[in-house]
Amino acid sequence: MATVEVLTVSFNWGESVYVPGDYYLEILGFTIYVYLTKRITAYGRIMGGKRALGEFIENFIYGKVAEGAFKEFLKNKYGLEALTDVDVADFILGEYLPDIIAIKKNDRYETMKFWVEIKEVRRDQRWLLVPVSAVRARPYDAYVAVWVGLPDEHLAWLIKNIPDVGAKMSEEWRRRLAEIESTVKNIPCKIVGYVMWEDVYRVMLAGEGNQNAKKELDKKYGLKGWYYFKGSEKLFDPDDRTWSGAQVGENIGFVLKRLWGRADWDELYQHISQNKRLVPPVSTAGKRKKLPEICNHLKDQDYRELSFKCLDHQLSIIEKNRGAVKRSKSWFEYPLS
Repeated sequence: MATVEVLTVSFNWGESVYVPGDYYLEILGFTIYVYLTKRITAYGRIMGGKRALGEFIENFIYGKVAEGAFKEFLKNKYGLEALTDVDVADFILGEYLPDIIAIKKNDRYETMKFWVEIKEVRRDQRWLLVPVSAVRARPYDAYVAVWVGLPDEHLAWLIKNIPDVGAKMSEEWRRRLAEIESTVKNIPCKIVGYVMWEDVYRVMLAGEGNQNAKKELDKKYGLKGWYYFKGSEKLFDPDDRTWSGAQVGENIGFVLKRLWGRADWDELYQHISQNKRLVPPVSTAGKRKKLPEICNHLKDQDYRELSFKCLDHQLSIIEKNRGAVKRSKSWFEYPLS
């Protein structure tokens, strides 16, 4: 179990939750379904074209595990049932969507107006980063950091279920794959912390030289607990000068440990439960073409509101066609046509 120990020791703060193996398999099914049906453009910047399925799975699955972990956290801590797109009874279209699609209230699923973006954290990551371009174009009401303790070799254990391969395996192989499988069946995660839209906006103001914004941020997160990365700058750790991270583009950043030190989960839960939008209007200029065709009839000058209407419209259609918003069968059973 050495891999598991290394992973958990490397990140030792946050609220612990575990994502069960059956949910991991559904995430895998959802990811393959999305790829085979071409529901998401699987574009790879490095290759300059379509990503191979293995690459797509690797990039996609960690984010979905993070979303599943936050969903488990809401259920365990507050008894609130939430749905991600993996849980919905059909695929949701759209480039601007919340990671928590709906919450259950009085036996009905209420479409989210308070939009959360869940940011996965891996290995020895020190920062919650939000690209400035994304904040301007597609702002969220809250950004939540979730550390995912999924081993890099997580997919390897699947091969032991192939009869021709399993018959050839040595005991050493069997033991190693069993270790990986034990982690996949109970994936350790940490709900690290969150930032609200107003603080993300303050960092943008601070980057422009606003002194009041700087003072407010320093008061909340401490000196260098937040940072406006203007591009071509390396990540740093204000509490550990020996650590040096990668060079990043233009990003708004918050040190993860500083998030955990001030996280008030009850406050975030109240926002999610009350389900009221906080971010200001977002212009639809040049963005209507990004809406799915199914939503072409919808009208609004606010891109965020238009995206909400499109999500709500799709959920109503799914409920009508499938009999429920929540999925009741495996993604591996869905037709690929």
